[in-house]
Amino acid sequence: MMRNRKNERFLGKKKAVLPRTAQSTIPFKEAYENGLFLNYDGSYSIIFSFENIDYALFRDEEKNEIYEKYTHFLNSIPPDVQFQEFIMNTDVNVNVMRKTLLPYNSEFPDISDDYNKIMDDVISNSSSAATEKIMIMAMSYKPAGNIDNANVLFKYYQDLQSLFTALGSATKQLFPNDVFEILYKFYHQFSVVPFMMPKNPLSAGGRIKDYISPALFKFDKREIEIGDQFTRILFIQTYSNYADDCMINDLIDNNQKITVSKQIKRINKADAMELLKKRIFALEQRIQKRMEQNHKNGGDYIPYSLSDQRKTLNELQDRLGGTGCELFDVSVYIAVSAETKKELDDVTHYIQNQGVKHQVQIQILTEQQAEGLQAVLPFAQQPFTTRSGNNTATPMLSDGAGVLVPFSHVDHFVPGGVFYGKNLATGNAIALDRTEEMNSNGFVLATSGAGKSMFSKAEMFDVLLKFPNDEVIVIDPENEYEPLVKVFDGTILKISPDSPTKLNVFDIDLNFSEEGLSAVATKAEFIMTICETAKSEELTSNERTVIDRCVKLTYRDFINSKGDINKIPTFTDFYKNLLNMPEAEAHNLALSLELYITGSFNIFAGKTNIDTDKRFMVFDISAMGEQIRPVGLQVVLEYVWQRVSKNKENGIRTWVWVDEFSIMFNDGAGRTTHRSGEFFAKVYKRIRKYGGVPTAITQNITEVLTSAQARTMISNSEFVVLLQQKKEDLDALVRIHKLSPSQEAYLKTGKKGSGLIVCGRKIIPFTKPIPTDSMMYKICTTKFTDKSYSLTK
Repeated sequence: MMRNRKNERFLGKKKAVLPRTAQSTIPFKEAYENGLFLNYDGSYSIIFSFENIDYALFRDEEKNEIYEKYTHFLNSIPPDVQFQEFIMNTDVNVNVMRKTLLPYNSEFPDISDDYNKIMDDVISNSSSAATEKIMIMAMSYKPAGNIDNANVLFKYYQDLQSLFTALGSATKQLFPNDVFEILYKFYHQFSVVPFMMPKNPLSAGGRIKDYISPALFKFDKREIEIGDQFTRILFIQTYSNYADDCMINDLIDNNQKITVSKQIKRINKADAMELLKKRIFALEQRIQKRMEQNHKNGGDYIPYSLSDQRKTLNELQDRLGGTGCELFDVSVYIAVSAETKKELDDVTHYIQNQGVKHQVQIQILTEQQAEGLQAVLPFAQQPFTTRSGNNTATPMLSDGAGVLVPFSHVDHFVPGGVFYGKNLATGNAIALDRTEEMNSNGFVLATSGAGKSMFSKAEMFDVLLKFPNDEVIVIDPENEYEPLVKVFDGTILKISPDSPTKLNVFDIDLNFSEEGLSAVATKAEFIMTICETAKSEELTSNERTVIDRCVKLTYRDFINSKGDINKIPTFTDFYKNLLNMPEAEAHNLALSLELYITGSFNIFAGKTNIDTDKRFMVFDISAMGEQIRPVGLQVVLEYVWQRVSKNKENGIRTWVWVDEFSIMFNDGAGRTTHRSGEFFAKVYKRIRKYGGVPTAITQNITEVLTSAQARTMISNSEFVVLLQQKKEDLDALVRIHKLSPSQEAYLKTGKKGSGLIVCGRKIIPFTKPIPTDSMMYKICTTKFTDKSYSLTK
């Protein structure tokens, strides 16, 4: 007989969807100022955020360590608590990005416009290709009676907080306003309307949900229409023994609107063992019955399916009886959202394929989308049973639950920071504040042609445009910063034998003191260094005494005039005082210095004749020559340090870049240490206290690493940029920074301007190409075939 489908629908054989209110989809009943939520089932929830870590880039031993700590964390969850992890992809905050990445400096309008055009493209690409992750944990607890109290959740939170901190992930309790905004984002994932709170949300009672949920909810068999979006809830039905620690990462690390919610309940070990005993007893009864049946049929074998179950249950019992192993009920729900049903089906298919990749079965919650929606939301609700009678929770031992780590990749974007390119792991823009690390010391290390100069100049661009009160100083051995100086109205101090530039070694600020030494005493130490460098051998005690006496004599009139700028002495005055001393040591010292006073290299003998009031200064040492270099570098570096010290007193931050840093380690004249290297070793130890941000740029990495001073400096630098490397350099850097194979791979791509940024504990794969048609590129490029930027204004 033909079935009347029309009548079946009319008679209700196909279940009708009951209308639901928008408020009923949000499982909490009340919210309190202390951050607790009362749920409709009588339980209370506490909700807190946690930080992501770059787990996917870690070395295997680091991943094992995280796995062990995470498993220990799960084992510490109290059995009377339901625990949940909630990870939601949400749109990148474009407004925050624009405030950080679009500086406008009215002093340089053309440059600002060009730079911001580049940043507009960065923002557009980040917002379309990347997502931010909202990462939340929740615990719920149901008091047993009047003598019990939900405040025990605060103690549980403190205990779990310290365990999570051991994973390298900081946690923070979320209060009602924070949670309301997150719920609003979940329900309005494609809306550009920001969340608007009532003036007193807690007094609004249940009406607060009207501010959170959309006006429209329509529940269908396989999805929910929520306002202007379609949402579908899936769950992991079966797990493979081969599920790995990348599964959660692969589900969530994309630019789709996906939320993964993992519910965990630790079963008391005594209850778990009793449950296992009952299951083993029931299984043995089934086996005995089958053996009796088989015996009657002339056989005495046990079916494979039953023998395999017996083996699994016995192994489970043995393992659960050991220390450090617990039993959990684990549920994983996945919410996917899209603007159309077609897009929703596409994302669903993607998620299910990811499940196949990890040998897990992901199913749609048919006719239970409402229950699934409440299970997804971050209130740690109990799991439920499907319409087919299957539990959405799966029993797992500690090792199985521990594999489902919630960490993946981190977006590193500090509002107000400096732009450093695109994160190759997440697709988002990178903005960092080096000064927030333990120190701001930096290195840019790359093989020739890998883009180290372009990277460094781009950093200078950002600093000069974004921080108009900061000063920038560059030591330039290749005469390549002139275009940058020109457009940013800086000054170039050309240090060479035939340069008209004069830099007075005896320039001094009498108010300056360092490590308990007066300005004159500090200057005397520096002049001893100059004399020792000029002699190419260490000073004797007698020579040090003579130098100290002559320095004081040289400054006598200046001090007596109370710092009259017209009476500031010069290197020539010091030289004359040496000649007037009776000791033979004084005359020998004068002879060693003659080349720098009355000889061909006398650029440091007269009074300073350059404009030192500019906030961007470049010391061009490209034509310094080998003869003058040892002394010349000392004079330049001492001037830089005085400038940093003076800026500290005036509350000015100083950024210092030293290009071709390897030259600082070839002025030793046979010494095992180098004067310039010694200077920078001192700077890298102390400059943080002076508001200085130093960066060393070099391609001769192996040469630099032969110096114990340089190795110590690199190891103690919190900001290191690693671009493409030669094999021998790469091996050394992998050892120093303990890079994982996946991290090391980013240094082998051969792509200019890409590599790794090591910033504190963060290791970030990045790329920072600059459009070749931009003004910025033309100013910064050193490529021979590129058309250079015109220096005419």
